[in-house]
Amino acid sequence: MAERGAHLTGTLFAKPSVFEIAAHKSLAATLEPAARKLITFIASANPDKYSWVYKWSDEIHLIFIAALQNYYLKNYSASFSETFYGLKRIVLKDSNVQLNLDKKRLNTSLIILVIFPYLQKKIDTWANDNNNLVQNQKSLVYYLYKAYRILCSLKELSTFYQYLLYLSNRSKFPTISLRLLSISLTYGDDREDIGLIDLLKKLPQGNFSTSDGMDFVRLSIVRSIEVGAFFLQFLQWWNQEHYYNFSLMALPVPPPPQIPEYAKRYKGICPICYRSPRIHTVLATSGFIYCYSCIITELRKNKKCPVTGYPAKEDQLVRLYLQE
Repeated sequence: MAERGAHLTGTLFAKPSVFEIAAHKSLAATLEPAARKLITFIASANPDKYSWVYKWSDEIHLIFIAALQNYYLKNYSASFSETFYGLKRIVLKDSNVQLNLDKKRLNTSLIILVIFPYLQKKIDTWANDNNNLVQNQKSLVYYLYKAYRILCSLKELSTFYQYLLYLSNRSKFPTISLRLLSISLTYGDDREDIGLIDLLKKLPQGNFSTSDGMDFVRLSIVRSIEVGAFFLQFLQWWNQEHYYNFSLMALPVPPPPQIPEYAKRYKGICPICYRSPRIHTVLATSGFIYCYSCIITELRKNKKCPVTGYPAKEDQLVRLYLQE
């Protein structure tokens, strides 16, 4: 513990273990699916009004995570997940330790934490949606995507190699991106910010100012996100611990969902041509049954369910074999 509180001089600093590095990366990877679940819930609550939320979910998550990481980098010299595990970023420059990130390294760190994962997700999503084009060996896209996959594989190999160097004390940098920026990780300062309780105590004393109000709102948001992150980590652990001893057959059978009024209008007919369906085809995204020719044309044109507005793809179509 004394090593954590030691004054950082020269190249002396407390190096976190590789397990702490892996733990904070695991938490960072949990934020994206958690945010997507929330966005999906909002969109499904009122598809007609909030379908755009699902359509732009990646961009909404990008704005949120950029604001979150920017706040923590500026105030704690660390990303959100690094702060959660008591870590901070320091600059190793000319054999000296620089405690705070300069503006250039802060902005570059923000790009690596936010923009690169966003672009990688967009490329992977586009490749899944355009599988025929990607698999066509006569197209330029095929070779570009192959080169992209090779670069991703090299990145994973170099990350593993850097972990080995860090673990064997042959490198002070835990990842390749931090090494390129001359940034390493150490334990954060043991300073305590003013808490929510301390701010509330100012109310009866009459010392509660406008700046205190802003601090209260800021701390409320930050603490809510931190508690939510802890809850996500707990759920992840809980699911892993109980997965193999859990039986789906032990769950009670849920009641069937109520059929909404607007869906009753399409009973026995295709919602697009308003005729009896020819080649009954159900769209798994929404559960509505269409003519195959009607729905395949609609999906190729608009890429969404024409009734609910949910985003949909051709591989979500299921042929129904009904006895006439």
